[in-house]
Amino acid sequence: MPFLIVRQLLALTNGLVLWLVSCSTPAHVGDYPNQHRMVGLPKSAVLSCAGRPNKELTSGVQTFLRYYREAPILEESRSVSKGSFATVRHGCWATVVLADDRVVEIQYRFVPPTFDASNDCEDIFDSCQ
Repeated sequence: MPFLIVRQLLALTNGLVLWLVSCSTPAHVGDYPNQHRMVGLPKSAVLSCAGRPNKELTSGVQTFLRYYREAPILEESRSVSKGSFATVRHGCWATVVLADDRVVEIQYRFVPPTFDASNDCEDIFDSCQ
């Protein structure tokens, strides 16, 4: 019986957290070290260190390389006593903007927008030096 009460309490708490997160304002997307470090690199360098993008688009003179990185599964659960419960699943879209075959900007967009997932985007470009 006590286990059932604890389980219901955890479910209620999890629901409350999800409700609060959905009502939150978007997380601030600031400037991060890898965004600045990448500016000026040629497309070939980005592809060699970050890998193949999820999507590549061209519009006029600009090319957009879109990458997505999701948080590791273990990062998305929290331990509680002898168990765990799921937290918000999160990740980050990184868009590399190229002009004349060189990086001019990198934009991050968090998923969900209320969760700061900048570490996930920064991880995409960690091997780019």
